[in-house]
Amino acid sequence: MKIRAFLAATAAFSWSFSAPALAGAPITPPAADAASADTLNAMTAQCNAAAAVHGPATGPNDHWTGQYVTGDVTLGSGPTEVVGTKVVDTSSIQPLGTYVPSVKEIRGNPVRTGGSVNMFGEQWSTAGYYPDSTYNYTANYNSTFAHAFTCNIYQAVYHKGYTIPGTFHPAVPPQGCYTNPGHATCDLTTHYCNSSDAPGWGTSYANNDNCLWHEIVPGQAAYSDPDTVVPDSWDAPTLVGNEAGGSVNQDQTDVGVASFEPHGGRINVTGEHDDGQVVICISPGSKGGSWKAQNGYGGGSFTGSGTPAAPGCNTPYFKIAPITTGSTTSQGTFTSVPQYNLP
Repeated sequence: MKIRAFLAATAAFSWSFSAPALAGAPITPPAADAASADTLNAMTAQCNAAAAVHGPATGPNDHWTGQYVTGDVTLGSGPTEVVGTKVVDTSSIQPLGTYVPSVKEIRGNPVRTGGSVNMFGEQWSTAGYYPDSTYNYTANYNSTFAHAFTCNIYQAVYHKGYTIPGTFHPAVPPQGCYTNPGHATCDLTTHYCNSSDAPGWGTSYANNDNCLWHEIVPGQAAYSDPDTVVPDSWDAPTLVGNEAGGSVNQDQTDVGVASFEPHGGRINVTGEHDDGQVVICISPGSKGGSWKAQNGYGGGSFTGSGTPAAPGCNTPYFKIAPITTGSTTSQGTFTSVPQYNLP
């Protein structure tokens, strides 16, 4: 029965419960988070280190790189409840075990149950406890997951750079023609200057104005084209193998995980609690003796004096005691209850 059902039974009832700081009950491990940026960076660093080992033997100038390939994710440790994050659902608390009354009393007069030779009474308690309990709760949990990976190894082949010398271009003289004064135009094939012994190429023989130079195409000094520099280069990376990588541990915290506690600890109860019927008057038996009271009953009248007989642990009252259940006759009654068959 739930605690809230107890509260409905009697307004005087109260209880106290203290949940353990940490639950001992296992929960289903939470799903692993995706690999974080730090985890992937750690994988990349390990794969690049594995790739770099190939350089000295197979191509010191080649570029060697590694690329992680993620694998299985397994729970390494946890989940472990984070202290101080437990929130108990008090409506779910269930007492566990047999109620243990600590302050008991018998209410009402003794009654008979069928043909039993003993008499019974209703036992109540005003305090007691349940030895254990169950409840639902939520809490945060820390876990560590191992993210496994392998490494793809890539090689980019190195090509040394080189220089292509520029082309040499020799000097080119200017092109034009000489004309006599008054002939201002000419082309490369005609000219109008009869002085073929002009003293200098490209110089106007101006001191007597016989021949004047007209440049049509300017000359050009000798020069060379710039060298062409082809820098060092590398081919596109090519996959050359896959190697073991290992695993990277990643911590995670799951918040508000639904949990169940099968052994939540003792529940202390204060208030009236009906413990049910118990034997309160024990018959003396066939060998004689006297009635005995037990289970907290004072015994009432042990003589049964008066009419009707006074209630208590005595034969006269036994004869008239209320019958709660079962048959009212039993052969054992006549042999175990003193003077039962007498008027």
